[in-house]
Amino acid sequence: MRKRSVLGALALSAAIYPFLEARRPQLRRYQLLKAPGTPGLKPEAASGVDGKLPDLGDGCAKSRRSPSCQESAATIAKQQADTAWQLRILHLSDLHFWSGSEWLTEYVASLAEFPEIDFVALTGDNFSDASGLEMLRRALTPLLKFPGAFVFGSNDYYSGQFKVPLHYFFPEKKPKLRKVPDLPTAEFQDFLTSGGWQDLNNQVATLAVTSPARQGRAARDLTVALSGTDDPHIGRDEAVQVPDTWNKADLRLALTHAPYARVLDQYAACGADLVLAGHTHGGQVCLPGLGALVNNTDLPLSYSGGVHPWQTGTVENPAPRVRRGKTYPPVDLQALRNQAGISNPVAGGQTIVHISRGLGTSKFTPVRLACPPEATII
Repeated sequence: MRKRSVLGALALSAAIYPFLEARRPQLRRYQLLKAPGTPGLKPEAASGVDGKLPDLGDGCAKSRRSPSCQESAATIAKQQADTAWQLRILHLSDLHFWSGSEWLTEYVASLAEFPEIDFVALTGDNFSDASGLEMLRRALTPLLKFPGAFVFGSNDYYSGQFKVPLHYFFPEKKPKLRKVPDLPTAEFQDFLTSGGWQDLNNQVATLAVTSPARQGRAARDLTVALSGTDDPHIGRDEAVQVPDTWNKADLRLALTHAPYARVLDQYAACGADLVLAGHTHGGQVCLPGLGALVNNTDLPLSYSGGVHPWQTGTVENPAPRVRRGKTYPPVDLQALRNQAGISNPVAGGQTIVHISRGLGTSKFTPVRLACPPEATII
C-alpha cells in the first residue's frame, strides 16, 4: 500500500512539474566581444543564471563551447583593454500574454529595476489572445524608459489556437494560416512607437545610444544601426535592408522573430554584428541532457536556443519564403553584400545569433520541461 502511495505521489509530481517550470523564469546572461578594427562579435563568455554579469576580465572559462576559449590569455587581455565601450541589451521574446498572465506581467515589469540595461529588444509573439494587450501595457511601460526596438511574430497578428503538439513533428501538415488577423496589432504597435521604440518590421533605423561609465570605461555615445524583418515563419519577411549608417556604426544589430536560415544568411552576408530572434521556445519540452526535440524552423536542433555563430550556407537548402500561396525566389546574397558596402570577405558571410527560449507559452499548453522560460541580458 505504501509503495503504491509513493508511486502515485511521484506520478503526480511528474505531471505537475512542467506546469511549475513554465512559471519559473530565469535571467540568463551572455557576454560578447567586439574589438575595434575587427568585424562582428564573438562569444567571450556565457554566464550562468541569476548571477552577476561577468566583467570582460572574466575571460572565457565559463563557456567551453566558445571559439574564443582557444585564444591565449595574452590575446584576450589585449582585446579586453582595447574594448572602449560596453552595451547591455535586454532581449525579450515570446511573451504570449493573455488575461491569465499576471505572474509574467509582474516579472517583466520588474526587469526595469535592473541598472544594467542600456537597450531593449523585443522579438515578437507577444499575445496569446486579445486580452493580452492590457497585460502588455502594464508589463512593458516601465521598460519604455530605455531605448528599444521590436519586430512581430505570428502571434502579434493572429491569436493562438489549440493544436495537437505532435503536429510540430510533421511541419508539412501544420494547420493552415488564418487570413484575417484578430489581434489589436495596430494598437500595440502605436503603444510601442509612442513610447520611443523603433518598429523594425521590414524596416531600418539608426539610434544614438549611450554606453554608460562602467567597469573603468568612460561614458560614450554610440551609433547603433538597426535592421529587422517581419515574421519569416508566416512569410511576412521581405529582403533584408540596412540603413545608410550600417558600415559606419559602432554596432550593427538585427531583429527577426523566427530564425529561419534564409534570414540569417542575409544578415551574415551583410555583416550584422548580432542577430536577435525567438520563436523556438528552446523546444519548450526537452529531454534532460539531450535538448530540444523540435524547434519549428529549418535550423538544426542545436540552434534551438542560446548564442551561436552563423555562416552563410550553414543550412544547405533554406526553406523559401512562402506567403499567400506564392513562393519567392532566394535573395541574391552578393547583391545584398554590395548594398551593405561589405568588401571584407570575413565580415560578409558570418554573424552571431542569439535565439531566445522565450518567457511565455501558448495558453493551451502552459508547460515546459528542461527548458525554463528566460529573459536575457547580452
